[in-house]
Amino acid sequence: MAAPTSKNLLLVLVVAATAVGIVAPHGSEAAAGRAVTGLVTGVVPCSAGSSINAASVPAFPDAGVQMVCGGRVVGGATADGTGAFTINMGALNATMLMAMAGNQCKVVVTTPLAACDASLAAVAGTLTAPVQLLGGTGGLGGLGGLITLITQILSGLLGEILNIIPLPFSLV
Repeated sequence: MAAPTSKNLLLVLVVAATAVGIVAPHGSEAAAGRAVTGLVTGVVPCSAGSSINAASVPAFPDAGVQMVCGGRVVGGATADGTGAFTINMGALNATMLMAMAGNQCKVVVTTPLAACDASLAAVAGTLTAPVQLLGGTGGLGGLGGLITLITQILSGLLGEILNIIPLPFSLV
């Protein structure tokens, strides 16, 4: 028997996502909130560089952030006074799950760095961070990422929420 490949696990993911749509509640059950919701939570750092440790630099209060998947904005929020944000992505569909499995999703800060520190006004670029499912050990790519994603989807079906966090931000 051949070892599972990323392609095989991706097929399982698509089948699982399709099954979610088939067995998802309809009518009043759906209105009762039984769909799996994606929540992206994190803290925006006020710093330039790569792989920024948000715990070791000042936070970026009131920063605009967006979740971008496959080049498309799929959610957004404004950070609070401590730089913390939560993006409610609503009910996740198969397209969104495929984008996450393919490492096509990231958090993008839309507010210029100069808004949190005037000395960063000359810095060109945008703060971005790839995302992972809470409890994962790295990005969502590869065989391990697909296994993690499938596990989180199944757990999300039971808990109704998939928690997503940004990895360290970098200036790009």
